[in-house]
Amino acid sequence: MTSQPLPEFSETSTLFIFTPASGTTWNLTLDAFTQALRRREGEQAFVHTKADGGAYGPTDENDWWFDFTTATGTTYEGIGSGAAGDEGLSLRNATAGAAADFAAWLIRDLVPANGRIDFNTRAGMEAGLPDEILTDDTVTGLETVFREHLNGL
Repeated sequence: MTSQPLPEFSETSTLFIFTPASGTTWNLTLDAFTQALRRREGEQAFVHTKADGGAYGPTDENDWWFDFTTATGTTYEGIGSGAAGDEGLSLRNATAGAAADFAAWLIRDLVPANGRIDFNTRAGMEAGLPDEILTDDTVTGLETVFREHLNGL
C-alpha cells in the first residue's frame, strides 16, 4: 500500500468584528479612517460610500465599504461605521494572520491611545462566544489570540 499525501486544507477565513469596548468610543469617522488608510497604503486604497453613487453598500456617510491590497499582497475588505451605537470595523474573509495585521494597524493608527478594542468573529458569535477585549498590540500576539479564538470553536 502506497501512502497518499494528505490533502492540504486552506486556513480558516471568517468575518472579524472590531468595536470600541463597552462604554467607550474611538470617534471613528469616514474621514479619520480614510486618512489612516492613506497613510498606510497610499492612494491605491479604496473607500466606498453609498454617497459615491455606487449600487451597493451602506446608506450614508456614517457607514462605508473599504478594500485595499497591501504591498505584501494581503487584501482587506470590510465595512466601517462611525454611527453612534454601531461604531466599529468588520473585516470580511480574513485569516487570523491577516486580521492580526489589520488589528495592529487599528491600535497603532486609528484607535485613540486610551481606546480599547472588543473583537469577535462571525463563527464566535454564532457559537455564542462573548466579545473579547484585545490586550496585545503586536501582530504576533494578536494572531495567537485570534487562532486560539478560532480553535476554541
